[in-house]
Amino acid sequence: MLLLTLAALAAASVGAGSAEAAKRKVPFGFFGAVVPPELSQPRAVSDTVLDQQMGLMARSGVESIRVTFAWGDLEPAQGQYDFTNVDRLLRAAGAHRLELLLNVTATPRWASSRPSSPEAHRFPPRDPATYGALMGQLASRYARGGSFWTENPTLPSAPIRHWQIWNEENAPWHWDRRPWAPSYTQLLRSAYRAIKAVDRGSKVVAGSFVAAPNYSQWAATRDLYKAGAKPYFDEIAVHPFTNNDVSVAGTVEQMLEILRRTRAETRRAKDGRVPIIITELSWPASRGKVPRRALLGLETTSKGQLARLKAGYKRLVAERRRLGVTQAYWYTWATQYDREGALSVMSFRYAGLMRIRNGVFSPMPILRTYTSLARRYEGCRKSADARRCN
Repeated sequence: MLLLTLAALAAASVGAGSAEAAKRKVPFGFFGAVVPPELSQPRAVSDTVLDQQMGLMARSGVESIRVTFAWGDLEPAQGQYDFTNVDRLLRAAGAHRLELLLNVTATPRWASSRPSSPEAHRFPPRDPATYGALMGQLASRYARGGSFWTENPTLPSAPIRHWQIWNEENAPWHWDRRPWAPSYTQLLRSAYRAIKAVDRGSKVVAGSFVAAPNYSQWAATRDLYKAGAKPYFDEIAVHPFTNNDVSVAGTVEQMLEILRRTRAETRRAKDGRVPIIITELSWPASRGKVPRRALLGLETTSKGQLARLKAGYKRLVAERRRLGVTQAYWYTWATQYDREGALSVMSFRYAGLMRIRNGVFSPMPILRTYTSLARRYEGCRKSADARRCN
């Protein structure tokens, strides 16, 4: 009898330990991935392939996806909207319970303040209200209670709740006006008012801030507040790209220091509780694979990439409450793993959790590491399908 009692106590202890191990340690959506153009561009892949990839994301622990659209693809001429591909993506994402953060960037020539420039997309719009009008139309269709959901009553309801206004606008390669913050704040205000008029519960995301020449992410945060943007965003996004060639721990510490300094600026502006989102996190495995003139300073080896992803997410989970980090999107779900393309982005072609070649997606070893971490912190047992653990 005593042996049976001891056995029962031991079993209960094991069960309690398993329950504790399976406890979710991050909010839903913390583990995210950036959707590559191969999935977001019109008909780049079939509906079947798109659904397969969204399903694989969900099984792998991805709970949120960031999708970027060029403004001109959604509004090729003023007032002429084409949301066909947003419909398609939202159907696929919603079917697998993936939250979608929608990012709209790049000024179309018809709206640009420099329409004659070969790079008209880098200049802010002549009239910020034109961008606000687009975001209002998107919110009316995809936010809570939007027309997309009433037209598709059999779909799982998954309204877009996070709207990101531009990409890396503190850098001249995405926003060619200096100083950048006053004109960006005008755009942000227009978008914020239009989105909130449709859905007060939607979250408007300012940023994402990236290190630019002699200009840090926290300096950009400070300038955003100085420009009077505080009333017009609910979350702030950062791209904390960095690397220490000889130390994984040093690399992660540099990443955290960027977040700490950004948080310090929000506190200085008496906005210390505003959530920080990492909308791009990456260490491309491109060292030794791209020309030296293509190096950006964040490259590593395949082994180093695995170690940095693992250590980076572990520290983010441990520090997320202190830093107020609510989501971290790996850049990116799939890349080509080749030396094609412009030198400025060649390294990032070695960053994907999947490799895509000729329309075929193949998992990379880094996907196993990402999946293991996501399942662990989302409360899943090691062999579980992450969709069943939430």
